[in-house]
Amino acid sequence: MTDRERKKLEKLIFYVLGRRPDEFGLIPDEKGFFRLKDLHRALIEEEGTKGLRLKQLTNFFLIFRPDKFEFLEKEGLVRVRPDWADEAVFEPRLVEVPPAILFTPVRPQAWIKASEMGLSGRDRVVLTSDEDLARRLAKRKGALVIAVEARRALEMGVVFERYLEKLYLAPWLPAEVLRGPKVDEEFKKRYQKRPKEEREPVETKIIIPSSPEIPFRKLTRGKKKEPSWKRARREKRRR
Repeated sequence: MTDRERKKLEKLIFYVLGRRPDEFGLIPDEKGFFRLKDLHRALIEEEGTKGLRLKQLTNFFLIFRPDKFEFLEKEGLVRVRPDWADEAVFEPRLVEVPPAILFTPVRPQAWIKASEMGLSGRDRVVLTSDEDLARRLAKRKGALVIAVEARRALEMGVVFERYLEKLYLAPWLPAEVLRGPKVDEEFKKRYQKRPKEEREPVETKIIIPSSPEIPFRKLTRGKKKEPSWKRARREKRRR
């Protein structure tokens, strides 16, 4: 990586993590750290960094150690140092009235359950008002774009937070406000995880081969028995 390439990459990452992570569909944890893998997925969508490999991105932080960033190699986390980043990057804020329609990516297998039981994220459900951004997020995960009637969800008790400009967060979403493909038998057949076939245990018999019968043979301690004719000839010579 040339010095020019390094500076260009550093500038881009600083913008992504320190100014507008929402434009790239990225959400930090409670300490402001982003998963390096999520950053990489976002970067390879950009024109100038499509060929960037995860190993190269890791080495960028390990070798050059740019001052504006904190990189936790073992955890696979990175952030812009708080004194450099925009304060809004660390603090989602409550929103009283969300847009009428929001979008969120949901994997097909998860949609089978969510269409009946509602949706909840490992931490929070990430939504966006930008349908193009929703498609990008769905493509990263191999997911579907699900429309959400956000104001109806608000009436049902869902609390929304807004993260910068393009992203919204919700702890859960009831099934009644989700709009996606119809989950019929054909959909289930295509996407539902199939249980492993239970096979009846096969009884295996262990057969120990019997030792072949070896005829008894007197041990001669390495000496072979002398033939009778040879012994008779020797005795004849002695006479």
